[in-house]
Amino acid sequence: MKIFVIGPAGCGKSSFVKSFSEYLRDMSEGVRCVNLDPATDPVFKADKDVRSFVKTDEVMKKYGLGINGGLLKSMDEVLFYVKDLDMSGDYVIYDTPGQMEIFIYSSSGRRIIEKLSDKTTVGLFLMDSSLVTDPESFLSAVLQNVIVSLRLSIPTATVLTKKDVADVDVEKVMEEISRKNSVLAELLEKTSYFIEYTTLSLRVVKVSSFDETGFDDVYSLLDEMFCACGDLS
Repeated sequence: MKIFVIGPAGCGKSSFVKSFSEYLRDMSEGVRCVNLDPATDPVFKADKDVRSFVKTDEVMKKYGLGINGGLLKSMDEVLFYVKDLDMSGDYVIYDTPGQMEIFIYSSSGRRIIEKLSDKTTVGLFLMDSSLVTDPESFLSAVLQNVIVSLRLSIPTATVLTKKDVADVDVEKVMEEISRKNSVLAELLEKTSYFIEYTTLSLRVVKVSSFDETGFDDVYSLLDEMFCACGDLS
């Protein structure tokens, strides 16, 4: 299975990759980790590192670009090395660039995913728990997950990180949304209908890379995503 870890800056993607890969190894699973962020050295042991081929700081100097332009140009150059970044194994975890929008909305980012993907590819959309404690922000996170899946054409699920800092009561938030006689309730209902007929998951899991909790839920969720009898609702 190939897993693309996606999310906004500061949500804890790299920490998740480090801790979850260690969890999988403890489960006797074969794990490979790949860094796809040309702007940052990985905090985990990378079996392959895009920075062996492309470094954003060097791209910025070469083309006289700022950070955003440098990141976009870096992703263009990464396309030439996709075959060198492909791996196989029980679980291959790809840590994507910190600035999610540059990876998700650029044509290069999408093509990188397409070239690396196979029939077992999934995405985990990470969000900082402290940023989704109210109904509005929670539903926004779920909708962002839908957008990521549509942009990259892979099934995705939402993972709330840093639950040791802010442990969101997902069921309570969902009930609060449903009770509201507002556009939020309608959005949740329509989104639920949409997700029901796709490979997306409305189920949200919570993890903490700090105290390494919640990984059992992620592990079972990944299994469900490719089990014909799995309940993703």
